[in-house]
Amino acid sequence: MATARWIQKQQENLLPCRYFHLVFTLPHELNAIAHYNPSALYQCLFKAAWQTLSKFANRKGHGQLGMTSVLHTWGQNLSQHIHLHCLIPAGTLDKTQWNEIEKGYLYPVKALSTVFRGKMLAALSECNTSLMKVNTPTKWCVYSKACLAYSEKLVSYLARYTRKGVMSESRLVSANAQSVSFKYRDYADDNRDKVMTLSNDEFLRRYLQHVLPKGFMRIRHYGFLANACRKRKLALIRSQASCTCRVKRPKTGENVTLIPNWACQHCKVGILRLIGVFKLDATPTKVDRTS
Repeated sequence: MATARWIQKQQENLLPCRYFHLVFTLPHELNAIAHYNPSALYQCLFKAAWQTLSKFANRKGHGQLGMTSVLHTWGQNLSQHIHLHCLIPAGTLDKTQWNEIEKGYLYPVKALSTVFRGKMLAALSECNTSLMKVNTPTKWCVYSKACLAYSEKLVSYLARYTRKGVMSESRLVSANAQSVSFKYRDYADDNRDKVMTLSNDEFLRRYLQHVLPKGFMRIRHYGFLANACRKRKLALIRSQASCTCRVKRPKTGENVTLIPNWACQHCKVGILRLIGVFKLDATPTKVDRTS
């Protein structure tokens, strides 16, 4: 439901252009910092990623980039895998002039990785010198996914990264008093779906290490997508964008009411839809099961 509402809202912010998808991954040697000062580590990651991209934009003589960044701290098996998904419209704003980027990539990833390393270590050093009491990693990774073509389904693709949680209910296989089993994809080995079984204590330990500090915002906007100027600058960009396509927005009265629903765990076929909640104490929620 949260994802569906987010998709409806973000249709208004979607630009009629391609999007770049970059992933800044923190070396696992720095994971220990998240155990005792996670807020500082995550703040530095956001800062380093944006400074890295801004440096390349300035060096190339480009204008201002726009970026939506989303913090993920987990891997498929719930291990700690801290990385930042960066979703960037393929264009820059030079004062009041919008310039689309025609290339299939934003900047070379090897060069980005080198600059990212320097920016991240500098940010950690400025934040708190005690954060540097770990072995300095030598391997840093910035990964660039294929450039995303504009389509009406683009915002749904972005929602997979911006609204994704640690684990969806569909991945849970079984649970009892001793253990929990869940599905995961083994990217490190053969890229196939597998089932992992963990003791309850280990499952909770892995799950809870991804709970963010209170009040921490894991979705942030930068450049011309920053909250303070987004509405004004998006209007300026849309007035100049060469692409003739536009996001289709629902007409007045066409908004569809979102009804909470989920797959039936008993028959695996039907869909459960919430149709009402009783106010009486100890009365179960009324559910409609349809196939």
